[in-house]
Amino acid sequence: MKEKESRNNKRTLGNIVRGVLIIALVALIAYEGVMIYRDQKEYSVATNEYANLYEKYVESAEDDDTDEAQKGMSIWQDAYPKLNINHSALKEKNSDYIGWLYFPALSKVSYPVVKEQQIDQYLYKTFEGTPNRAGCIFMDVLSDGSFCGLSDMVFGHNMKNGSMFGSLKTLYKSDKKDVLKDNPYIYVYTEDKIYKYRVFAYYTTVNGSDSYMEVTDHDKYDEYIKYIRRCSQIEIPEDISFDEYPSLLTLSTCSGQSGSGRRFVVHSVKIETFDN
Repeated sequence: MKEKESRNNKRTLGNIVRGVLIIALVALIAYEGVMIYRDQKEYSVATNEYANLYEKYVESAEDDDTDEAQKGMSIWQDAYPKLNINHSALKEKNSDYIGWLYFPALSKVSYPVVKEQQIDQYLYKTFEGTPNRAGCIFMDVLSDGSFCGLSDMVFGHNMKNGSMFGSLKTLYKSDKKDVLKDNPYIYVYTEDKIYKYRVFAYYTTVNGSDSYMEVTDHDKYDEYIKYIRRCSQIEIPEDISFDEYPSLLTLSTCSGQSGSGRRFVVHSVKIETFDN
């Protein structure tokens, strides 16, 4: 009799454990579903905001009705993509606006850039000030807001849908390594100038590494270039010279799992300046 009761008790306990596990599993699935829904909703809000900004304040030769050949000539006739940007309207919408960043090889990277006034000010806030995990493309508080520092740093989230700096990871994918072969340039459009940068290095690093060192003089600049040479996943082109200390622009985003501290950086050097 006692043996039978013991078996029944074990069976009851087993049923309870299974029930608890099932409830926990269902709760976990529900939680993950809510988180995915929340993320997708936020991504959608941010994506729509930036698409509207582009539509309202940026005109490109690619947007007109001319044929493809004429478009190509028009876009590159001045040695840079022809974008007409309403800087004053963007500045009016956000006083921290400093320019528009365009990375043609990664067509999704075309965004307004703000200069943060305090650390992580725009980490979870869009250009228009909406709280959002997508955040904004922002320049580091220690960098030069005119894009003329020895080394300027711009940050953006590695979004799963490829927005913001989410497409930077394309550079190190084995089947996409030639993505910069024909067009290794990044462009920054400000109210007065258009800056053309050439990508010369990229690699994975960690938060707080020397990739983020403040470059305040030529000695620091030389040290920084040596560090980049050691870390870069690609050979720095031999025809790029750093002897005259041209301005550097680094794009930085997260890499790997959230909270891992891993980062992916793309270094570029200013090679031409045009009047706007």
